[in-house]
Amino acid sequence: MDWNKTKSIFIIVFAILNVFLYSLYLERYKEAESVVFLTESSNEEKLEAEGITYSNLPEAAGQLPYVTGTMKTFVATDVPGVDLKENRRNDKLLSVSFTEPMALDGKISTETLEEFVEETIYEGKQYGLWKIEEQEKRAMFFQEINGEPLFYSDSGNLTVYWNDDGEITHYEQAIFENIVEGEQQKDLISPVQAIHNLYQKRFLPSNTEIDSAKLGYSEYVTVSENTQMFLPTWRIQATFEDGSEEEFFVNAVKGDVIELKKTEQAEVTQ
Repeated sequence: MDWNKTKSIFIIVFAILNVFLYSLYLERYKEAESVVFLTESSNEEKLEAEGITYSNLPEAAGQLPYVTGTMKTFVATDVPGVDLKENRRNDKLLSVSFTEPMALDGKISTETLEEFVEETIYEGKQYGLWKIEEQEKRAMFFQEINGEPLFYSDSGNLTVYWNDDGEITHYEQAIFENIVEGEQQKDLISPVQAIHNLYQKRFLPSNTEIDSAKLGYSEYVTVSENTQMFLPTWRIQATFEDGSEEEFFVNAVKGDVIELKKTEQAEVTQ
């Protein structure tokens, strides 16, 4: 037997087989892409038929991991080096009142509040301003995970209060530390899919206008006594036909609707 010829035949056969398998893979891949596209298109058509409108939605974020964090226990050195009327530490919640209200460098605004937080409060740069409630004279900040807000977490927020003169009187703070990303990246659904899921679950009636979609995190499960796991989450802000507003949260990995527990001071939507 001529082994050289036999070897050449095997090489040629395997090369042809590889080309065939690769072409089959490309065909299946294109079919899968077509199915995803048609599904997204079908969702858009259903929403349009119900008068559920939206514009300028962010693109799907691709992939994000689950994240874990540990609730911080505050110590004396975490408090600003100023005169304090009260410094109450309740394990994971820090409550600080100033002896003399602190004047801002200007009127109450996004810029002056963010500057105060960054320069005065422990790890202030980890918080992002969520909303200003002028009537209640307070502002809510959410801790940010990888640059995205951690929605309505009692253990990852900051509330700043001021008086009639626009001076900061006190604040309450909680924060997660030791933030660790999971090794596995998770595919995320698109904001259109999140909106469609809300529609399917009857959270969105006909003629609803979607004002915004924001990607962030929400508390998922308790890993240990002081450690929480965070889940990528879409926050959908909607205005109904009667003019009322509501915000919804959707699991950005599995698509189910999340009902977050909000504190009393967080009930007014942004």
